[in-house]
Amino acid sequence: MDLLTLITRILAAGSLLALIWLVVRAFGKSAGWGLGVLLLSPVSAALFGLKYWDSEKKAFLLYLGTTCTSVGLALYLFSTWGGWELLRTSSQVRQGIETQQLSVLDAETFLKASTYFRDRSGMDFSDPRLLASAREILDRQAARQAPGQEATPQPEAGTPEAKDNPHATPMNRKTTSVPVEHTRLVFRTIPVEDAHKYIGATAKVTRRNAEEKEYRLTGVTSKSLQFTQRNNSGIFSFALRMNDIVKLRILVKVPN
Repeated sequence: MDLLTLITRILAAGSLLALIWLVVRAFGKSAGWGLGVLLLSPVSAALFGLKYWDSEKKAFLLYLGTTCTSVGLALYLFSTWGGWELLRTSSQVRQGIETQQLSVLDAETFLKASTYFRDRSGMDFSDPRLLASAREILDRQAARQAPGQEATPQPEAGTPEAKDNPHATPMNRKTTSVPVEHTRLVFRTIPVEDAHKYIGATAKVTRRNAEEKEYRLTGVTSKSLQFTQRNNSGIFSFALRMNDIVKLRILVKVPN
């Protein structure tokens, strides 16, 4: 946890304590004021502080200062963690799901924004349904291989075959087949330290005294790797310590 995050949490705790103090003072005036400050703050807290300024200004100013400062710092941290970008990409993915036109680019951008926010903040802010849909799109893209069809040679212009073929090539030129890249998907063993290069990929993990299992790599920290796994109940997230992983294989494309 960095210093700014720690300060924000301390100020948020101070704001809560100041509110409790203000609620106690409000109940000292009447039950109505006490319930109002407890349930309807900060609006009711501001009204109470202004109405009884002379006697309650210390509690009110402490609550106001800690609340405004902690909220301001929280918004700043949310911005530096990429929170606004995550909200924007989440909206694009949600719209793509609703219209059934979710693109690979939107899915990839959303997953990167989600991973960046989680790594910076330590919080998982994304909707699991959106994450699952985005990863499904990327899985389809990774599994899709280029067709192995070659262009059909056309007869030369001026030949009898060309007279009956409207697609014959003029100027006595022969068509050539366009080379097509053929690829296949394989699991390749990589060092655990290189896992950050393959965020979003399918991975097979072998841990000490455990058999190999297949997960989705979703994030990397200094000491652990984050994964998701689908089961009968849905998709759940978890982390594995790097020291516990003895073998890591990633699904990648390789030429045939």
